[in-house]
Amino acid sequence: MFKVLLALSALTLAVYSAPPRFPNAAEDRAEMAAAGISAQAADGILKIANEFGAKKLTKKEENDREAVRSVFHEFLDQVDKYIKTQSPADQAAYEAFIAKKKANFDANIAAGRIEEIDK
Repeated sequence: MFKVLLALSALTLAVYSAPPRFPNAAEDRAEMAAAGISAQAADGILKIANEFGAKKLTKKEENDREAVRSVFHEFLDQVDKYIKTQSPADQAAYEAFIAKKKANFDANIAAGRIEEIDK
């Protein structure tokens, strides 16, 4: 009985201690397709995301909210420039997609599930 309880406790600890799972490129592409963004536009957005994901911040920058915010806004600016080169349908779908993501983010902040960055 003790061994079962110990195993269950270890499993519970492992599950709750696991880092959050982030979607992979295929899941991101599928989510954008479901929002009405074309495969070509989604691939371009993911290419930009991969380029920014490859950038390495120093330990000091990782702990500096302003530095992280700056990189994030630079990413958004690049995506905005890219999406303006796409069809009007993709532009509209992207705007709706981003609005939905922002609303979800704001709801998570309001519910206390994530910390607001601009405190």
